[in-house]
Amino acid sequence: MFNLKELANNKDYYLKMFTEKGYFLTKEFDLFLDTYKKYSDNLIIEENDRNKLNSLSKKIAKDASLKVEAKKLSEKIKIIADKNKNYLFKIKEIVSFFPNIFLEDVPLGKDEKENVVIAEIKQKNYKKTEIFHLDILKQKNLILEKEASFLSGRRHVIYKNEAAQFIFALEQFMIDFNLKKKYLMIDCPIIVNEKMLYNTAQLPKFKDDLFELKNKQFLIPTAEVPLTNLAANKIFKKEQLPLKYFALTNCFRKEVASAGKDTKGIIRLHQFRKIEIVKIGLKANYLNDFQEMLDLIKELLDQFEISYRLVNLCTGDLPFASKKTIDFEIWFPHQKKYREISSLSLIGNFQALRMNARVILENNKKESVYTYNGSALAIDRLFAAIVENYYQKDGSIIVPKVLKKYLNFEKF
Repeated sequence: MFNLKELANNKDYYLKMFTEKGYFLTKEFDLFLDTYKKYSDNLIIEENDRNKLNSLSKKIAKDASLKVEAKKLSEKIKIIADKNKNYLFKIKEIVSFFPNIFLEDVPLGKDEKENVVIAEIKQKNYKKTEIFHLDILKQKNLILEKEASFLSGRRHVIYKNEAAQFIFALEQFMIDFNLKKKYLMIDCPIIVNEKMLYNTAQLPKFKDDLFELKNKQFLIPTAEVPLTNLAANKIFKKEQLPLKYFALTNCFRKEVASAGKDTKGIIRLHQFRKIEIVKIGLKANYLNDFQEMLDLIKELLDQFEISYRLVNLCTGDLPFASKKTIDFEIWFPHQKKYREISSLSLIGNFQALRMNARVILENNKKESVYTYNGSALAIDRLFAAIVENYYQKDGSIIVPKVLKKYLNFEKF
């Protein structure tokens, strides 16, 4: 969301920013301006009439004949106020499709081909395979592919035996890691209402990617939604921030925009496990807050001794709500390429304005909080990378050092 007055007064600037992100919204912006002018003009009329009514109310005690005039004015004000509510609803509806603006250090570009690699971390070289992770898991009878499809349809997975144990070991290790980093663990619901998804900007823009239930409830696409909304409609004291949360949940996405891509294997599932980290902080500290999360994910990935890289997403590939996003991409030998394992986004006050989350500063001044989110990490995708990177010629998969204390086997 935006400051409406600032948005209305800076048409060229915002349209340029939207266009750089791949959103061409000239007609929509003109509709916003037209509606905003009607709303602003009506607000002035409403305010003037309320002042007149207050003045009349003071005189009625001395002159009862003014009651009729006051009643008519009161009825007029109600009509204008109702009209303004409708205008404001229409404005929010239009603006909800406007993307967040980006920071100056975000590279300009049309799509993922113009993203900028900012670091590549080459780890110790294990004996790597070019066999697809799904084929390895099927060969070793560690996955029930047909049964998963029978139970739930395509792009679902059932792990068994050591694979199921390995998934839980991964989760426990990452829970322990995030706790050590002083993030507060939250066990949150996976069903949220429509307003929560609006607050974090998944709605209305990305409704087609969500699994909708009855009564305008949805399965979460990420724990970012319930975690971030813990700040909704709250006013924080400066010393309370930053708040640092994490949650391990199932996540649910239709992946409509990714039809035909990665439909085999466990790279892109409709239901997947992920640990999400969320931070709610001060605007003044946004660089440090973002860097701290960046360092956390980097340190976490280092534990697995698999090569990965950091990518600064260009404007055309930047998420709708993000001001800046750094993707962490892990190496997949079979595809001979890096694939996203975590996406860390600096959202700024975009979500906070939608969900009315503020902080009290000096002199009792209030401003919107800043929000951030990222994966730490995506469980299924990390498991797929480990399978391919730790697979041995004898057909076994070595357990990474950091996970050995969580399992009763060293290879499987």
